[in-house]
Amino acid sequence: MNLADIVQKNKADKGLRFANFLIDTIIFYCSFLLLGFVVGFTAIIFGFDPSFFVKLQNINPFLDRLITAFIMVFYFFGFETLTKGRSIGKFITGTQVVTLEGETPTANVFLKRSFCRIIPFEAFSFFGENGWHDSIPKTAVVVKKHFDYESDLSLDVDTIGKEI
Repeated sequence: MNLADIVQKNKADKGLRFANFLIDTIIFYCSFLLLGFVVGFTAIIFGFDPSFFVKLQNINPFLDRLITAFIMVFYFFGFETLTKGRSIGKFITGTQVVTLEGETPTANVFLKRSFCRIIPFEAFSFFGENGWHDSIPKTAVVVKKHFDYESDLSLDVDTIGKEI
């Protein structure tokens, strides 16, 4: 059995994917809130008016959404790149991102996934077969322990009878 077949066999179900989404969303917004506290506290220490950020948000809501989207891309790209396909939600649910061929994605693939997350209504794309942040960069989320076991088993079977 090749790795592409193993990927398809071990894809995470929609329940696990939804759990990943909820956990990562909660952690992202908690991190965002913490960042806001740090920026506000720093502004007070250096004598800036921290209400400037609230006024900026009210003046230009597009800029607020743009900054939030940039931070979201950075959050997911950073986590998935540094951990080779796992966000905090994926660690908790025991899942991992792989390419459709079963390889660890490159940084470019993780960047594509991260940018796809900010497409409007992307979260609703999971009512279909795959979400856009999987179908566009050609990735899948698999149950890590099952995928690792079957891919290791496949590798062991392939090496039977070969010289070492």
